[in-house]
Amino acid sequence: MRFCPRLDVDTWLLSLVTIALYLFVPDPLLAEETGFRFGAHVSLNNQWARYTTPANRNLAAALQARTSSGSIETLPNDRLFHLYRSGELDCILTGGWPHDDPQLVSKHALSFEVRLFTRKDVDLGSKNQVLVGRLKQFPPPPLPLPDTMIDWVALQNLKQGFDLLRAGRIDALLADPSHVQNAPGAPHDGIVAADLPPVRRFDVPLLCHDNERNRHFLDILDQTSLTQ
Repeated sequence: MRFCPRLDVDTWLLSLVTIALYLFVPDPLLAEETGFRFGAHVSLNNQWARYTTPANRNLAAALQARTSSGSIETLPNDRLFHLYRSGELDCILTGGWPHDDPQLVSKHALSFEVRLFTRKDVDLGSKNQVLVGRLKQFPPPPLPLPDTMIDWVALQNLKQGFDLLRAGRIDALLADPSHVQNAPGAPHDGIVAADLPPVRRFDVPLLCHDNERNRHFLDILDQTSLTQ
């Protein structure tokens, strides 16, 4: 008659603890990929996703999947930079960083083809002077209005620009078509693209604090295809 060797009680307990840790404690690398807090100057919500490019939509979805809330926060320019500098935001989508301290920058970026938008009853080509709203982090680009005097209004966000345009306090707004939906009943009904060529194409990368967690995240993000 054969007998199994008797396990030492301490060895048996240690084996159970090891198995439990293996099964229930998350891999730190996996845990680092979630719980991020991202911010942007413009709204990257479902309404925007319907009208933007597949690459833009896929990048926004990849970022939203890494957050606790499932969304990218829309913030005014000054508030965005304040929360980022204080460490409350891990990364931001921005067209420019006004400080000298180095940051991590993603290879993938949101692409915006900016056009001039105005109200249906406004003919920009017939005006001698045009007041144009633009996001303050972007420098004023040349406009396809050669014989017109241009004055600029720096905006905190696009919502401010749409409000000013509807109220008649500016004549035109620089915006990406994905942020302007002119279907009846839409938020920007009555605002149309001016009969002019596109103004400029902007690429907006993800800017992150330089730390090990963010480097690991950006390495994974930059290796991800966004065209599928």
